[in-house]
Amino acid sequence: MKKCLFCPNPADSLEHVLPQWLLRCISPETEGAFPVQVARYVDGEGNKDERAHISLSAKARIVCVRCNTGWMRDLETKIRPILSPLIEKQFPIPAHTYLDELRQHAPILALWLSKTALTTSMFLPNKKPLSRAFAEEIARGNAPHGVWVDVASAELGCIAVAFTKTFSVINGNVDIGVRDCDLCFQFCLQINHLLLRVGLSPGAVIHYREPKPFRLFPKADQVVPEQFGFPDVNYFLHSIKLKTWCGCPGEVPDNSTAA
Repeated sequence: MKKCLFCPNPADSLEHVLPQWLLRCISPETEGAFPVQVARYVDGEGNKDERAHISLSAKARIVCVRCNTGWMRDLETKIRPILSPLIEKQFPIPAHTYLDELRQHAPILALWLSKTALTTSMFLPNKKPLSRAFAEEIARGNAPHGVWVDVASAELGCIAVAFTKTFSVINGNVDIGVRDCDLCFQFCLQINHLLLRVGLSPGAVIHYREPKPFRLFPKADQVVPEQFGFPDVNYFLHSIKLKTWCGCPGEVPDNSTAA
């Protein structure tokens, strides 16, 4: 039997890819089948933007009973009332007020998104899952070192998931196009009109296109932007570039000849 993602125990429990409470309250008529986008880069073929309508209500034997019924259940219990006002069919009119209130919950939201990104990455087709080192930090009750969290709103309400390790890269002030960065990733979750993103980009800085989302974690923006809306999760996914430098020692490749 495989080992639990989060501890040395055997993986003797079935874990929902997306939390069951979320599946029940966001769109029960879909029976868990959502648009799922997995972007990747293939040498010689370029950027592959793969989409499918698959069920994320499935269970995977990836955790143990102790983790599943212990700290994982507690985490879901804590996050549900935090997100509930923002995942209704209608996005709340005083959205800035709700986003301001999220600041106090930023660490737990970052932890929950990281856990959800990890479990989802284990299930998505044609994509490498996130590393077990990522899981070890989550099991200790901390958002993994280096992750960031963005929040925005979507004009078109739907349920969708997007996951990629592929990014547009500016390296040495030269736009070098799309690159597949193994240790980098972003996981975007659209719940009706709420957009959430957790990402990791060691060796690179995030450069946002306009409009900019609200950076919630690790250090929240001082002011919620006046405009933080995107048409949908696809625009949200492609709203960033990795900005690095010539000779970057990080995971973003240096294909530039700039000085």
